[in-house]
Amino acid sequence: MDDNKTPVKRIRAVANISRAVKQLTRSEQALYCYLGLYFLVNLLFLTAFPYVHSDESWLSGLSRHIATTGDIGVTEPFFNVYQRYPHAIRLLFHLLQAGFMQLFGYQIFTFRLISLLFSVATLYFFYKLSRLFCRSAGTALLATLLLSLDLQYLYASHLARQEIIIVFILVLALYLLISRIDTHRYRDDLGLGIIVGLGIGVHPNILVVAVTIGLGYAYYLYQKKISWRNLALLVLVIGLFAVLFVGLSITMDPDYLAHYTQQGRNFGVGDGLLGKWQGLLLFYQHLFNQFSIEYYMPNIRFQLLGFALVAVLSLGLLAKHRSTPRYQPLRLPLLLVFGVNLGIFVIGRYNVTSVVFIFPLCYLLTVLLLETVYPEQMPAGPMLNTHLIPEKKRKKKWLPGLLVLITAVLTLTGLQPPANSYAAYLRQIQTAIPGSPKILGNLNAEYAFADGQLLDYRNLQYLDDQGITFADYVAAQQIEVIIYYDELAVIVANHPRYDVMYGDLTPIAAEMTAFIAAHCEEITVFSDASYGTNLAPLIDARPWPIHIFRVTTAP
Repeated sequence: MDDNKTPVKRIRAVANISRAVKQLTRSEQALYCYLGLYFLVNLLFLTAFPYVHSDESWLSGLSRHIATTGDIGVTEPFFNVYQRYPHAIRLLFHLLQAGFMQLFGYQIFTFRLISLLFSVATLYFFYKLSRLFCRSAGTALLATLLLSLDLQYLYASHLARQEIIIVFILVLALYLLISRIDTHRYRDDLGLGIIVGLGIGVHPNILVVAVTIGLGYAYYLYQKKISWRNLALLVLVIGLFAVLFVGLSITMDPDYLAHYTQQGRNFGVGDGLLGKWQGLLLFYQHLFNQFSIEYYMPNIRFQLLGFALVAVLSLGLLAKHRSTPRYQPLRLPLLLVFGVNLGIFVIGRYNVTSVVFIFPLCYLLTVLLLETVYPEQMPAGPMLNTHLIPEKKRKKKWLPGLLVLITAVLTLTGLQPPANSYAAYLRQIQTAIPGSPKILGNLNAEYAFADGQLLDYRNLQYLDDQGITFADYVAAQQIEVIIYYDELAVIVANHPRYDVMYGDLTPIAAEMTAFIAAHCEEITVFSDASYGTNLAPLIDARPWPIHIFRVTTAP
């Protein structure tokens, strides 16, 4: 009897392998088709959502200045009284932007395209990472679909900042570590160290990736799959890259360490453990309440509550079933979610845009938890032995569809492009200001001007401290045009609530308005509800007048 059953078992095994190969092939094809569709659809509203933030023109403006001057040691041309110091910590990002600028020109689309491309690459490797944990390719696709539809992820995928590149490095590094753990060699440590080390040239938030990867190494050390030498090599390689970028920064600015440390203190990086803990709690409170003066804040309450619930349930199941194999796949993703939060905590720079770092791993943990608790509800695969599940149960897989529906509805209802077009805003300014005069204005209009033509409002906060009057500043900088936004009056009237935007302008505000009244003539005035203010809670709240003045007489 046993001999007769052996051929049958072999046939079933071959059939299972065949089904697995076919499903994997179909899943890969579905992934490629979806990523292509994702890219094309996002191109349609790449510059419309979210509104163009002054951080984007800040970063690209420096990239343009580096490309124009051919000098990596320059600082932002729109800041002069606002003292800036050169460094190499974001150098690779600026060089990447400068390269794309040569191909597609100096426009917001160019720099947002970089973010979108990294978003697509992140989704691809996120699917590959999910396949290492999920029992079926269908569940991995579900995790990828949920992440791609998430509003916070779309926000980071469009914004011309570095967050999505850091997310890409995080997902790629985790995939490379986990996928090769059973054959881990020193060359893997070297490769991971290079990937994370290069991230230092993108943004200091690469520390979040380093901490998370470090916890991953600790996990595998505990499991005796790697040795301390592997961890030491990783740390050594990342450390060498840190020395390289810091050394390059010192060649640009001999006092770099002192300057960068002081800048970090200004943002709370130097706070003690208690201060950082309070900052982390306030960080999540602001995210939940959609509170930010500087940045657009999507409504992610549902995700935050859902992720917290998933983390607590996963921890509870692991604590209750410590030795049950069924729940063990939850361990590493839960640890990595903690690692991302620990990295954010260690940095202590609680910018609301950095919350996107938790999203990939939280979505992965979510689908893993559901696959563990409700396997019959998740997309089927050969590893689930679905032929053992009754036919009726196989047909009632409503949970994946419900998750996708909820995510899509939350995104569609929260997707709020600005009421006014950014291109129209720039056209109105360019029409009113022909030629290349020196201009004092808002950094969000930087794309309308040539390199070095604009001086930003953020300089004004330092005039009083340096004993410079507004009239002297205009004369010394040979400013010919002043773009006055009525938001300035609101900011001064609500001092110090909105000082985070341009600094304290109260000492200079009266001088500025008096100078405009006595020495300028109005060229034009127009209103723009979206780009007439940088105060995020007040964007599209009302029409914001924008006055363009020509300086006619010297004081």
